[in-house]
Amino acid sequence: MKRILSAALAMAIMAGAGVAEAQGRNRVQIEQGGRGHGVAIAQNGDRNGSVTVQNGRGHYSQGVQTGYNNFMRMDQYGTRNQSQTEQRGEANLAVTAQDGLRLQADTYQRGYNNVAGTAQMGTGHRAVTEQMGSNNASAIIQTGNGQDAEIRQRGNGNISVVVQSGYN
Repeated sequence: MKRILSAALAMAIMAGAGVAEAQGRNRVQIEQGGRGHGVAIAQNGDRNGSVTVQNGRGHYSQGVQTGYNNFMRMDQYGTRNQSQTEQRGEANLAVTAQDGLRLQADTYQRGYNNVAGTAQMGTGHRAVTEQMGSNNASAIIQTGNGQDAEIRQRGNGNISVVVQSGYN
């Protein structure tokens, strides 16, 4: 219930700030399964797209996109996972897919033509991706339990890959 109220509050704040106004060609699709989910998606600009799929119990997702032709997808399956994505600019792509328990993924992108992906399975992972600039690419894949990864890229044409397995 607390996460649902948080999502509603975040959406109210975004609406008050003028961010929540979605123009005619922005698309949002949300699917949720059993128990206590909360989602807040705000898109401002044109041709932005978002898909959020949550199953299991007690997830929370938040997404903000400003600009042109940005796309984000956040999938969460297990229990008590959190996902947050923010993109500002043009032609940015962010994909997050989580499974398992107590997983957290945050993705922040500003600029043009940046691509970020996160795939986490297992328990207790945390992944943060932050990219500013143009034509940057990043990927984080974590399995097992208790992994933590942070990527920060500034500038143009940067590539980053992190793959972790096992236990912390």
